[in-house]
Amino acid sequence: MKKILLSGFAFILFVTLLTGCSKKEEETLPEPLMLAQHSVPVIIDDLEIVVGTTTLQPLLDADLPIIVSEWVDDHVEEREIDSNETLAAGTSMTEISFWITDSVFARISVEAGESDIRMGDATISRLALHLSHLTDTLPDYIFIDGVSITELSRTRAAQMFPDFEQDDLSVMQQGEDYRCTLMFSPGTYALYQFSLVKGPKEESILPPSTIW
Repeated sequence: MKKILLSGFAFILFVTLLTGCSKKEEETLPEPLMLAQHSVPVIIDDLEIVVGTTTLQPLLDADLPIIVSEWVDDHVEEREIDSNETLAAGTSMTEISFWITDSVFARISVEAGESDIRMGDATISRLALHLSHLTDTLPDYIFIDGVSITELSRTRAAQMFPDFEQDDLSVMQQGEDYRCTLMFSPGTYALYQFSLVKGPKEESILPPSTIW
């Protein structure tokens, strides 16, 4: 009987310690980062874009060639965005793109809130920069979090984003309501793609427009 009581006590003690460790781990887990707490501003020339805050109107005012690609029947049609067209409440437009140079382009998504809005007032929910693998063709007037893309090497990115998950060719942060990814070329480790997405939205699969 004594052995049974001791065994039972040991089991209860083990369960108590295990439960205590689990609670301690839960209590010490860091709070998931929100986009508002960890914005990564992107500057193209004099235009600043902050995903989740900036609307489409400043891009249109900068005379950028903003094109939307849409599936019509079995093919893709492209047209320029009209700032006064309506984006229905609770919807998004994901196939928007514009060229920055002959070899560098950007894709963006915009979304409406709880009511219909002008397209120009729609908030940018995704920004993806597609850069050249050739470092000598990268423009020096594009900045990510204050650093020119010509200087944003894999090593520099690791210093800027020490809490990001990293592997040989990427630096990635998955927050509570966003995903930020930097991809680097093999060999040179130069930045060739950057994306910041609000929410779990998929990247665009349509090619950018060639119409200016």
